[in-house]
Amino acid sequence: MCLRYSLKKIDRVALPAGLSDTLPAADADGTPHYNVALTSLMPVITHQGSPQLARLSFGLTLPARSPAQRPLILGNARAETLLSKSSFREATLYRRCLVLADGFYEWEKQGTTRLPHYFSLKAGQGFFFAGLWSPASEQGPAAFCLVTTTPNSLLQPIHDRMPVILGPNSGPAWLGDAPLDPTQLSRLCRPLPSEMMQSYRVDSKMNNARYQAPDCVTPL
Repeated sequence: MCLRYSLKKIDRVALPAGLSDTLPAADADGTPHYNVALTSLMPVITHQGSPQLARLSFGLTLPARSPAQRPLILGNARAETLLSKSSFREATLYRRCLVLADGFYEWEKQGTTRLPHYFSLKAGQGFFFAGLWSPASEQGPAAFCLVTTTPNSLLQPIHDRMPVILGPNSGPAWLGDAPLDPTQLSRLCRPLPSEMMQSYRVDSKMNNARYQAPDCVTPL
């Protein structure tokens, strides 16, 4: 799973043509996000006739199965079952989005200890996660989740999943409100090559989702 990520500076992400002018209004306070967790409001590019930059809640809300249960918040959707799972099929067909980011976290398990690792691109630039979004409803606010795929060789020793990472070229191919050919969908969801990425251990203080200091992303 990928349930924590960072967006330290929004203008590090190369946006598709036509969106640059809307960037300041989308994140006017310029607050860096070092430790994004579920329910955080984050910049996401959606498509409803044309691309739009919006702030959505991290985690799609599914209805509770019974009155005694709380609604379920899903941060991830598996690429292999996007079209077969009812929870994600409609969004995969008509509501694919781009989630702005510049790094993410996964945890190495050593017994009962969880050691956080930070992953980013070697070149240091921002990128897009492939995402799905849903409009606001009685179940919850307008929200998004991240699509995950099989890990590359950098992630594989740490975790059995990784987020789908897109760039300025593959991002616009993913973004849309019309169905993609299943072959193209599968191709876009391939893991990013490990030689394009870097990783290092970070302090376990960031395990706490409320901890938002810059040293979340500092090498241990």
